[in-house]
Amino acid sequence: MATYSVYFAGISLSTHQKYTIAQAITKIHAEVTGAEAYFAQVIFKQLDIHDCFIGGVLLDEPHLFLGGQIRSGRSEQVIKQLLVELEISLQRTAGLSSHQIWAYIDEVKPSQMIEYGQILPSVGADKVWFSTLPANIQKRLTYLDS
Repeated sequence: MATYSVYFAGISLSTHQKYTIAQAITKIHAEVTGAEAYFAQVIFKQLDIHDCFIGGVLLDEPHLFLGGQIRSGRSEQVIKQLLVELEISLQRTAGLSSHQIWAYIDEVKPSQMIEYGQILPSVGADKVWFSTLPANIQKRLTYLDS
């Protein structure tokens, strides 16, 4: 599963904005990578602006930092497209300029990830992995993907 952590400082995001961002990240991740929507989760964390430094200098304007951990196995072009689309969506929803948004994608080997009690599949083997899950988990993930 991709985990996207959204850290923000110097701005306040409403529940609606968080929902909108989470929906956009999920949609972009699914469309760009081809993974099912249930493979994306989004976590938000507000930071105190006085706890953020860039270049050793106290942050003096609002910023949003997006860290994404995704399964390895995708092309550089896919990763770049993912970053660009995520950044544009964050600008629109958070009302920030491009210089106020920093985004990173880290790739993790699927064999180093476990979810729903199962080691994650390689990119492209999602359907086989899904078929090995208990019926109640399959039902929940099917609901999340709709």
